[in-house]
Amino acid sequence: MTTRHRRMSFPALLVALLLALGGTEASAAEPGAARTIARRHFERGTTLYREGRYAEAAAAFEAAYQTLANGVVLYNLGQCYEKLGDLQRAIGYYRDYLRMVPSAEDRPLVESLIARLEKRFEEERRPQVTVSSEPAGARVQVDGQARGVTPWGDKLEVGPHLLEVTHEGYQPLRRDVELRPGEPLELQLMLTPLAKSGVASEVQPGQSRRRVWTWVAAGAAGVATAGAVTLGLLARSDSRELLARPHERAEAQRLHDSSLSRARASNILTGTAGVALLAGTALFFIEGSF
Repeated sequence: MTTRHRRMSFPALLVALLLALGGTEASAAEPGAARTIARRHFERGTTLYREGRYAEAAAAFEAAYQTLANGVVLYNLGQCYEKLGDLQRAIGYYRDYLRMVPSAEDRPLVESLIARLEKRFEEERRPQVTVSSEPAGARVQVDGQARGVTPWGDKLEVGPHLLEVTHEGYQPLRRDVELRPGEPLELQLMLTPLAKSGVASEVQPGQSRRRVWTWVAAGAAGVATAGAVTLGLLARSDSRELLARPHERAEAQRLHDSSLSRARASNILTGTAGVALLAGTALFFIEGSF
C-alpha cells in the first residue's frame, strides 16, 4: 500500500484505506466486523468532507480510527481540523500521521505544511494592542523600544511588557501589561499636564501681580480634572476587565478593589477641581481690585 497522500485526495486515500482495512497482513488478524465498521466510518467521513461538513467528517474519521488504527485517517483528521481553523489539533494529527507512517513518501510535504501552520498559529496567538491618548501624538515605547505615536496599534508577543507613553508638556505614563494569547488589549489614556511651578517668583520687579493666584487656582482645577478623568478611565478599565471573563477569586477581588479605589479617588479629585474652580472665580474678582 502506498503511503503517498496529497492534500485530501479522497479517491486515492479511500482506496488506500480499503486496502489497509481489508487486505494487509496487519489487519488480517482483526475481526471482520471491526474492519467493516471502520470502513463504513471512513466512507462517511469522506462524503461529509466533500460536502464541507468538516466537524461531522472529523467525528466520522475519529470513529474509524478508534475502530481500527490507520495512519491515513490521522492525515484526514489533520485536514478536517485545518479547515475548521483548529490549527493546534491539525498540527497534532499531522505529527501523529508522520509518527505512525515514518516512511511516508509525502513526509517533506507534510513537514512543510506543519511548519506553515505553526507559524500561522503563533501569529494568531499574538494579541493586538491598541493605544490612544488625549492629547494624540504621544510617543509609545514597548520594553524600551520606540514603536510609534498615538493612535498606535500592533501585535505583540504573549507575556509581560512595559508600556511607556510620553508627550511634551505632560507627565509620562508607564504601565505594566500582561498579554494573553488571542486577547486584544485596547488602552485609552488621558495624559496629565505638567504642573507649572514658581508662578509668583517669575513676576519681575515692578510688574503687576494681578490675578496670579487666580491662575494658580485655575491650574490646580485643570490638574485635578485631568487626574479625575484619568482615574475614572482606569476604574472603568478595571471594571471591564473584571466583567469580560472569569477570574480567580484573588484576581477578581484585586480588580474590584482597584476599580472601587480609583473611582473614589476620581470623585475626590472631581470635588477638588470644583473647589479650585470656585476659588479661582472668587480670586479673579478679588485680585482684580488690587
